[in-house]
Amino acid sequence: MNRERHLRNYDLHSWSGIVLGLFVYVVSFTGCLALFHHEILTWEDPAKRLPVAEKPVPMNDVFVAWLNKNAGSEPVEFARFKYPTEMEPYFAAGMSVKGPDGRNEFIQQRWDSQTGVVLSERGDGLSEWLLDFHRDLMWPEILGGRTAGRTIVGIAGVVLMLSILTGVVAHTKILQELFSLRYFRSVRLKWQDTHKVLGLWGLPFYVMIAFTGAVLGVVAILAPLVAVLTFKGDQEALVEAVLGKPTEPAGVAAQMLSVDELAKLRQPDSGQPVSFVVMNNWGDQNATFDVYFEPDTELMSVEGHQISGVTGERIADSQFENLTVANRVVNAVTPLHYGTYGGIALKFLYLVLGLILSVIIVLGLMMWVERRLHGNAGSKSPQFYQRLSHLISGVATGLPLASVSIFHLDKLYAGSEDWRLFWTGMTYFAVWGAGIAYAFWRRNDYAVVRELLFATGVLFAALPFLNGLVTNDLFFSLLNADHKVAGYVDLTFFVVSGLTVYVAWRLPRRRADLAGDKGSGASIPEESLIPAE
Repeated sequence: MNRERHLRNYDLHSWSGIVLGLFVYVVSFTGCLALFHHEILTWEDPAKRLPVAEKPVPMNDVFVAWLNKNAGSEPVEFARFKYPTEMEPYFAAGMSVKGPDGRNEFIQQRWDSQTGVVLSERGDGLSEWLLDFHRDLMWPEILGGRTAGRTIVGIAGVVLMLSILTGVVAHTKILQELFSLRYFRSVRLKWQDTHKVLGLWGLPFYVMIAFTGAVLGVVAILAPLVAVLTFKGDQEALVEAVLGKPTEPAGVAAQMLSVDELAKLRQPDSGQPVSFVVMNNWGDQNATFDVYFEPDTELMSVEGHQISGVTGERIADSQFENLTVANRVVNAVTPLHYGTYGGIALKFLYLVLGLILSVIIVLGLMMWVERRLHGNAGSKSPQFYQRLSHLISGVATGLPLASVSIFHLDKLYAGSEDWRLFWTGMTYFAVWGAGIAYAFWRRNDYAVVRELLFATGVLFAALPFLNGLVTNDLFFSLLNADHKVAGYVDLTFFVVSGLTVYVAWRLPRRRADLAGDKGSGASIPEESLIPAE
């Protein structure tokens, strides 16, 4: 590759990171927390800490009575029944009914698996925010809602793929740079080597995350696009072509299969018990039940088959049968992206690699600004680059602080459950904004990073005690209980707190503290940071 082309590729790598680097960082960091959605749900909601009954109470009569009460004279077109699991140790049901305004409303209920007593519902909040902010930025409905939000997040995957591609092309001596870490040299050389080493060692993971993230974002706009190209914009026709035409009700009443009998079903290959059942045309002779099972460590979100809601016979031509290679690839994208196919150890590996990716992004941004503040690059004023540096440090360290703050809000919130998610978001943005404002007020980015990380670590350490105070479940008692997930989450908070405080303590307070040799403050030409051919 000639020198001029090499420089153009390097510039593309730099500017793709600078223009959207902070956005990609936000998506990357929030993804680290979204990995543990189910575990955080258990920590968030004390009802999920109940033991799973060895012999759950019969639920068919309770479930049918609940359906009839909420449906009234309207037919039940859609209903769902979930069986107890370790993460959700209770029965849960949901149904779609028409409200007074003619719109469909989704009603939910849950029952204790040992007694059948109704458990109070808890409004969406902490775990919902952490997951959906990563998936679709909680994008407002007035601006396009989830579809627009997921598309925007998908752009982060495309940008990350572009940065990876241009970065690999720019670094022609990859094998040499895998082990090149000049830790005791200048500030920028240390950051540059760390950026390259971390990026190269985790390259397969970053490619996979970028690709699957981009696909999940593209899916949001793919259906309307394919519908326009093939069905003149008719998305319902597209769904029917892919999944088959839904069964129409016969208008003849029939006795439905008992949910207690359905609980005895097992996945034919793995032997996994039924997880939940989706019921269509309830009470009708043509009712169909989609029976879902937890996948046995396979790259699939769920496995299932369709049966008659009256006879229980398996329906041979449903969308579950004869899955194509394309179907399996699409089904594998979500488990690959969230690491749900290999147990908790794999999730922690994803967490470490995701945090490293976040560090790589921030290091890249810091290097870019550092060269322009203390080198011979850049055409803007020093004040411009200083403000940009303040923004980077405020966003990068304000986001972890905002994330831990909503864990505290979850335990301290005393308002209406309908408003829990709203105040979770308000707290998140208020604390994050305060972190950014603090960076501009402090005007010492090294001190800002150190101090906000230290505050984040302290807040993490306080969470297990706050959880015990509010729920009367101290972490050591949770670790000895039948249901240990919440205790493990508390223990993880202690570990994260210790690591965060240690990192904050080791970081310098000012740039002068970073001098590793006499040349640490000297200008390094931009070209010298570009790998040789």
